[in-house]
Amino acid sequence: MAGYRIRNSILIFLLTAVLAVLPVPLARAVADAYTAQHVTLTWTDKVTVTQTITWKTESSWPVGKIMYAEKADSNVFAAKATVVTAVSRPLPADGSGLVVHAAALTGLKPDTTYMYRLGDGDSWSRPYWFTTAPANTAAFRFLVFGDSQSDRYENWGRLVKQAYQANPQAAFLTVVGDLVDVGADYSQWREWFDAAEAVISNVTIMPLTGNHETYTPVWGERTMPVLFTAQFKLPANGPDGLQGLVYSFDYGDAHFVILDSQEREEARFIPDMLARQQAWLDADLAATAKRWKIVLLHKTPYPVKSGRSNESVKAAFVPLFDKHRVDVVISGHDHVYARTYPLTGDKITAGGTIYITAGRSGAKAYQYVTPNELHEFFYNPFEEPNYLVVEVGQDKLSVKTVSQSGQQIDSWQRPQERTQEKIAS
Repeated sequence: MAGYRIRNSILIFLLTAVLAVLPVPLARAVADAYTAQHVTLTWTDKVTVTQTITWKTESSWPVGKIMYAEKADSNVFAAKATVVTAVSRPLPADGSGLVVHAAALTGLKPDTTYMYRLGDGDSWSRPYWFTTAPANTAAFRFLVFGDSQSDRYENWGRLVKQAYQANPQAAFLTVVGDLVDVGADYSQWREWFDAAEAVISNVTIMPLTGNHETYTPVWGERTMPVLFTAQFKLPANGPDGLQGLVYSFDYGDAHFVILDSQEREEARFIPDMLARQQAWLDADLAATAKRWKIVLLHKTPYPVKSGRSNESVKAAFVPLFDKHRVDVVISGHDHVYARTYPLTGDKITAGGTIYITAGRSGAKAYQYVTPNELHEFFYNPFEEPNYLVVEVGQDKLSVKTVSQSGQQIDSWQRPQERTQEKIAS
């Protein structure tokens, strides 16, 4: 036993001596493998040929690089891999000591799986994978989660993992705002990412902000959602001052539009935020030739929580949804699942827009919520959270709402054939 301890001490001494004379980056790589936190996939450009990857490290790893190659080349990965350098900035949260790294990989092949590793050029993480979208997509599905804000994020983590396990072919997922309860509190974001990373490092997430992303630990004090934009890299094709919060993208034959409904919270910073979005939305929807038009925003134009009204949001956007014949508008905020009849303005019309309130994916639920005469289906997920599975096909769009225990809450579809009645602009 004494001889074993002596040999062990000699080995430790020799390793320490070797590390002492190695260059600092190499010595660190030998002593400590590159640790990437909160690896997240998003898109900032075309879904068929790009992938944006964001992750965090401790400030002792200030440089971020991505080494990637097609999965078919994984046996000779180092020889075939391309290396790109990320844009690296400190996370704007007091005391976090973290750096956010982000890079957009471009020139990729459609419908191709890529292997990638994260590092600083000397030390590398474990391998990860992603798959680009097909060039021609006849049908696809995506997942929608209502507000995940919580005082604990175990429910959110459990639900997103269950939903992805049940739908591994999902092209992407989204959360319709209020991801966390206090958007300026990084400890909540840390718990949110810890709960979801196993999924969002494998499938793209395209989220949007809610009012709680503007909340600070100081009661009544609001800010722009800077931690949201620091951690999620999203298309910068929105109106001035709202890039990364308002954006659009295409997947298959569907055009997706993400809006910012937080006028009450953000108007002090951007007083004309709704007007900026109106002009942009009108031009964006007019420019698309996609078969399906799907809009996501946090505050629904048709709320169901008692005493809640979003009249300014409704006045700004609903006339444009009618003008451009938007198929479906999906919202959050009320923590219930509700589906309207097809609407043009406030009238039930066969060719109108269907408005969905997505329910909840976190721990927060409301007891006192009521539907109105415009709602065809209403369900309060008070007992357990839920999610939506949206199937987009050539001739129909189908939506299934599922509880955490796997029970189907609602199922409906919208055929592509819409009435051709003239809608006044």
